[in-house]
Amino acid sequence: MKVLFVCYANLCRSPLAEVISQSLFSGRIEARSAGVAPGAGKPFEEAIDVAKRFYKCNIARHRPRHVLDFPADDFDYIIALDSTVFMRLAGMPEIPDEKLYGWEIPDPAGLGVETYEKVARLLENEIEKFLELREREALEAGPS
Repeated sequence: MKVLFVCYANLCRSPLAEVISQSLFSGRIEARSAGVAPGAGKPFEEAIDVAKRFYKCNIARHRPRHVLDFPADDFDYIIALDSTVFMRLAGMPEIPDEKLYGWEIPDPAGLGVETYEKVARLLENEIEKFLELREREALEAGPS
């Protein structure tokens, strides 16, 4: 399953979702991350810290990318990490409605490392639930 996680700036939530997918759900999901308005520079220090401590990944070299830098056809699902991002994506003709899903993951920017840790746990739970639901749907659909 190929998923593109999209947040606003591609500096904390979506890079964390990508790292969590690689670290905890390898073999079940192939993930990338992007933003609707990519920020400049590297991810926030708190995101780098959480990625290192909990997922043994160094995201310091990650550079924000725009969602349209990735062809939508390369992904099975495109997940907006909040309703504002979802609405922006829904307004882009390049993003197929049938691939677009929306979650409500709060933006931790400027709220301290504890908030980043909470957001990471929320992402873990949402990714796991999403994978379980998609896998159950695939089993119910039977062989194609």
